[in-house]
Amino acid sequence: MFGFQLDPANEKAKQGHAPFVPPFSLPARSLDNQRGTALVLALVMLALMSILGVMSLTTSTTEVGISGNYRSSQQAFYAADRAVEYAMTNEQIFDSIGTGTIDLIADADTTNATATTNDDHITNIAAETGNSGLQSGGANQVTYLTSGALPPGTGSDPTYFQARYYVITVNSQGPNNSAARVETQVARIVPK
Repeated sequence: MFGFQLDPANEKAKQGHAPFVPPFSLPARSLDNQRGTALVLALVMLALMSILGVMSLTTSTTEVGISGNYRSSQQAFYAADRAVEYAMTNEQIFDSIGTGTIDLIADADTTNATATTNDDHITNIAAETGNSGLQSGGANQVTYLTSGALPPGTGSDPTYFQARYYVITVNSQGPNNSAARVETQVARIVPK
């Protein structure tokens, strides 16, 4: 009736009843039969390739994030470096500093030295570079340290010249809350 073969040795078959055979049961096969092995191997390879693809995607996403963070930190460093370069080359800062400190953001001369007419330093830095990038809460200043002997190798006559030493400290901020701090010491050679 269902296309099953009846076992003549079966008692129920002798009585005219078909033996119960589950509809999806397969007869026992020998171990050397390899039917379906290619399917199992293909599924294992598909699973391995999927895992490899997910790992590659995760790695590339992480690398993109790392390169973005590096770029942000470099922008913050370059902003600080621009401000240091500006402070080192601006004669007005060193002419007006006296023996105190000049804040590059607030433009406050904390020693009451003579202010110049055009010493809005943060505006000048932004005009030269497009963006100052300086942190308003950080110490962005040029500070007078001392006067003394010339640094070795300057080639100037120490009987006629002396050096004034300054510290330039700049804190800058880049995108994604990245920050950089650059501090450098500068010696200006001036007549005695």
